[in-house]
Amino acid sequence: MNLLFSSMFLYEYSTDMIAKACEVAGYDGVEFWVETPYFWVDRSLEKLDCFSGMKLEFHAPVLDLNPVSVNNDLCELTLKETLYTISLASKTKAELVTIHAGKRSAYREPVWADYNSLHKYLRVSSKFARLKGVNLCLENSEQSINNLCKKPEEIKKFAYFYDLSITFDIKHSLENAEDFYSLINRVRNVHVSNSDEKRRHVQASKSERVAKILKDLSELGYDGFITVELDDLGIGNMDFGKKVEILREEANFVRKFFKK
Repeated sequence: MNLLFSSMFLYEYSTDMIAKACEVAGYDGVEFWVETPYFWVDRSLEKLDCFSGMKLEFHAPVLDLNPVSVNNDLCELTLKETLYTISLASKTKAELVTIHAGKRSAYREPVWADYNSLHKYLRVSSKFARLKGVNLCLENSEQSINNLCKKPEEIKKFAYFYDLSITFDIKHSLENAEDFYSLINRVRNVHVSNSDEKRRHVQASKSERVAKILKDLSELGYDGFITVELDDLGIGNMDFGKKVEILREEANFVRKFFKK
């Protein structure tokens, strides 16, 4: 088991500081959101040098983007940024890239047009990932009416059809996590967090439900990447030192379920 954390928890910091947090908090690596402002402003590859020697994953851009938007220009931009992230992962020899399935633009159940857009997005991105030798992981979506791939049967359909791996987000499936266990052989990355009243990613260590899911995954033999994913807005104002302390606490919580 390799333990990483999402760089979104340190959204306002430089990549050097994110790498320092990884070392001090005792993680194996980082899941880097390419939209991190310090990197995103000029996308300089040199800013990623600090991650050499540690495990590195990428999360493709999702802020303001949507691969199945009713706006075709937005779909094209989302695809372009996903292909960029795949290329970036290839250049840096990252372990994997996580992508989202998107959501219907209207707050209603997805329809055939939305699924057609998802097929196009996955067809192109999966082919490009194979050419680049990158492991592409489709994440199960939040349980919201207009999200695609929020149900296990949906994510299974697309993952198998395009030969994708899966990023299993625990917080997105707190009420029906067991329904996803049959997909464990496809899961290469697990996002770990709990949910607050505003559905933000907060500390898993405060949740007996998350503890039960982690115990289940361990007993099922899961031994892939585990990524602690936190949203500081759900926790409160804090400085760098406090964030590192929280990351260390979450690392200790997760590791106790996966001791050899």
